[in-house]
Amino acid sequence: MPIQSTARIAVGDRFKEFLGNDGTVPATALLDELRSGTLSPTAEIVLGQGLSGAQLRELRDLTTADVPLPVERHLTHKYDEKNVLIGDVREDGPDTYVAPLLLDERVEVLADHLTGQHIPAVTLLEAARQTWTVVIEQHVVSGDAPTRFVIGSIRSAFNSFVFPLPATIEFRLTGHRTSPVGTSVDCELTVRQDGRAAAEFAVNIRVIPEAVAVKQEAMAARQAIRSALSGEISGEISGETKAKAEAGR
Repeated sequence: MPIQSTARIAVGDRFKEFLGNDGTVPATALLDELRSGTLSPTAEIVLGQGLSGAQLRELRDLTTADVPLPVERHLTHKYDEKNVLIGDVREDGPDTYVAPLLLDERVEVLADHLTGQHIPAVTLLEAARQTWTVVIEQHVVSGDAPTRFVIGSIRSAFNSFVFPLPATIEFRLTGHRTSPVGTSVDCELTVRQDGRAAAEFAVNIRVIPEAVAVKQEAMAARQAIRSALSGEISGEISGETKAKAEAGR
């Protein structure tokens, strides 16, 4: 049965298969209609996924719609706005925060992988990472000293497809412990779409002072190099011994 609605869902142009569905419109085509005046600024528009920050800002200027914008990129530890996957984080209850999923179709985790109509799991994981980064730095860990995040563990469940439609990411703090060498944070994140928990992540993260993290990583790197060289040397010696044994037959 055809969709009986005058509203249209704006979706990034790269989601070609999804744009084959009734009720969708490529973001570029929608903006062309608004610029030319063939579409009223008060027209009912649903913002799907795939729009860039620039496109979202233009839609905010050209329409009366409530258009969310990407969160500041430095909060997600990203250099390029196209790789920011969430909007502003807001508190949504005790130890609970929520952010809109705002996927730019040019994002690095989609640059070489887009199959079918859905958003890939790796993209949702990166959106979850950005969400916990923003929440932990702004609401859980105090102090201005530089820190680094180290993932202790992640358990994930992907319960249903997430399509390029409106979605949110919910963060819930389940525990945190502070020690002289940093803070250990336990949290759960849920990607929700159309009222469903489409993807879920249970995560443990250690937030470590940058000076400590740099020292630990440097020591681990040197040990890894020594182990690799030791293994290479052992392999060469083993090969030489075998060659001599075969030569003596």
